[in-house]
Amino acid sequence: MTLREQITTITHGVGAGLQFNAGPAGLACARGTYEMPLQRALAQYLKPAGVFYDIGANVGFFTAIAAKLVGPAGQVYAFEPVPENAERIHQNIQLNQFRNVGVLEKAVSNTNGQGILLLADHCGGATLATAGLPPDLRGKMTVDLVRIDDLVSQARIKPPTVVKVDVEGAEIEALEGMGQTLGQFQPVVIYEVDDAELEAFQYKFRAVAEFLQTLNYQSIPLEAAYPGIPWHVGHAVALPGKY
Repeated sequence: MTLREQITTITHGVGAGLQFNAGPAGLACARGTYEMPLQRALAQYLKPAGVFYDIGANVGFFTAIAAKLVGPAGQVYAFEPVPENAERIHQNIQLNQFRNVGVLEKAVSNTNGQGILLLADHCGGATLATAGLPPDLRGKMTVDLVRIDDLVSQARIKPPTVVKVDVEGAEIEALEGMGQTLGQFQPVVIYEVDDAELEAFQYKFRAVAEFLQTLNYQSIPLEAAYPGIPWHVGHAVALPGKY
């Protein structure tokens, strides 16, 4: 049995003790050492009985950690449009017998309807066509798009206390579609920005922070999760005015 299909017990980080099939997400997820600065931020701000949105959930690593943190009185919603990833999330939910997780196989954006998702060789690299091409493009598919504001206003999902956004270049679109929710409920927002080029990365990072600032959020950069790699990746926690 390869690591791609191997169920392991996470031994490190906030998810220690969870059963997990990381699949193509790799060894760091299987061990629990994946993106430790984000794990620490999640543990700091996501409390028992909280509500977490995992937007761009990949194989469900942070979904599982969040389900553990919020406990049975809390709720987690994993948004993941790539079918193979969503299937893995369902498996990891079942492995841990979570009853507090909902999986929405949709892409979060600033409109409802359908869009083109560009697929990547890396399981976490898919992006909406409106956000540009992934460097390892392997295909495309049509996916459903949803606005968070509509889901919340229609009471289809509970209002969030913490939101994680990792959508490979479509951050602004996702945040635009939840502006009312952010303004009304003021959840903590944890987000990732990345790009091959430093200047483009810095522009994206600044653009997301400035957009959130219009909603009275202050962005605080986190420690680098991938020091030394030939790709620019940054994370931040955006705190609402109530903090």
